[in-house]
Amino acid sequence: MRQTTLAVLSLSMMAALLTGCGGDLVLLNSKGPVAAGQSSLMMTAIYLMLLVVIPSIIMALWFGWKYRASNKDADYKPTWAHSTAIEIVVWGIPVIIIGILAVLTWVGSHKYDPYKPLESDKAPLTVQVIAEQFKWIFIYPEQSIATVNELRFPEKTPVNLRLTSNFTMNSFFIPALSGQIYAMAGMQTHLHLLSDETSPAEGYRGFSSNYSGYGFSQMRFRAHAVTDAQFAEWVASVKAGKGNSVNPEAVQKTVLDKAEFATLRDGNRSAHQIKVMNETARTDLEKKLAATAKAEGPYPTKPHPVTYYSSVEQGLFESVINTYMSNYHGADHSASEAHATASQGE
Repeated sequence: MRQTTLAVLSLSMMAALLTGCGGDLVLLNSKGPVAAGQSSLMMTAIYLMLLVVIPSIIMALWFGWKYRASNKDADYKPTWAHSTAIEIVVWGIPVIIIGILAVLTWVGSHKYDPYKPLESDKAPLTVQVIAEQFKWIFIYPEQSIATVNELRFPEKTPVNLRLTSNFTMNSFFIPALSGQIYAMAGMQTHLHLLSDETSPAEGYRGFSSNYSGYGFSQMRFRAHAVTDAQFAEWVASVKAGKGNSVNPEAVQKTVLDKAEFATLRDGNRSAHQIKVMNETARTDLEKKLAATAKAEGPYPTKPHPVTYYSSVEQGLFESVINTYMSNYHGADHSASEAHATASQGE
């Protein structure tokens, strides 16, 4: 009995410590209507399920105590086989709870659909997001600027994210503001979010929640919700090539075009793997793979520094999607890309 008690206490303590590993319980401390609604749905579902879990735990402990070997007063009914009352409770309550959960799921799935625009008096801000290996690239088509590993937007303004990937599938997640959405090569997914207030100085945590290679743990970024005036000042500073006046730790560059975009890809192997590949390459294919790995370099061991681009090549986001389209190879997509560029200009 003593060992069992110690084991239960140890597991409880471990659970409490693990709960605090992330510091703030961000999923329960939402800063936007989408995340707040999803958090409310999650907690409601937990409370409903606890209506079954808690009584079950209590009864399991109580039955064990009541029908222990030393209790000679406990009822002994070797021929007992059925109880209508117990059957009604055991089946009825779970069915009712499942029915309520089904309704909540149906309503919540439509109300918090990531493709559903948010209602607001302010015009939405559109941001194109590209999951690169291993970093996040944010393109502001209306402002003609771009960033790496930093998302900045005005508070109380809907943000319409358009996401794709330039390598394997990734999951875009800002827990304080919204649920996660996948970014996939050759496809475009949508996500709408809004921050009710300005973010802390360090911003909200954003990251990839889907394993995509050795360097995926470095796919972390910060999302900053600022005032309208601060956002306008930041955009003007970046366009003027002085973005690091707002964020001194950022790297300021000029244009993000296809050539610059190609340099942003990280390698997917460690330095040791690359060394061994080059030392042991014998066939032409092995030498080619080793040379490619050497040119790409090792996967990152820390996030890519925040980088600002004062201008962006028009149609860059669409060109990334077209690269992976199933009918792209051998086809001329210059017309469609030109149309997308013209539409952006309008």
